[in-house]
Amino acid sequence: MQIFDVRVEPLGAAGPDARAIVIAQDEGQAVALMRNDGRFSGYRLPPAEMVRCSASRADVRRALGDTATHEIGVYAFAVLGEPGASPATPPAALGC
Repeated sequence: MQIFDVRVEPLGAAGPDARAIVIAQDEGQAVALMRNDGRFSGYRLPPAEMVRCSASRADVRRALGDTATHEIGVYAFAVLGEPGASPATPPAALGC
């Protein structure tokens, strides 16, 4: 499995970008997972940025939880710059 740090832009001119960590077999599957995740509605796909990260299982477990070490999916979704929003998992914690 591969780890991707993604940044997506809103479909409309206004609104903040969003960021997430996606764990998938490849880039195509990562985009498919985002298309099926309702949190990405209103955002342009494929993402504006998709960076492959290198992380150990221990780093993934520490940053995203045990489930992320063995299940594909979208983790740590966050809207950037939204007041009161908690930041997404720092990409540096996953080697991005």
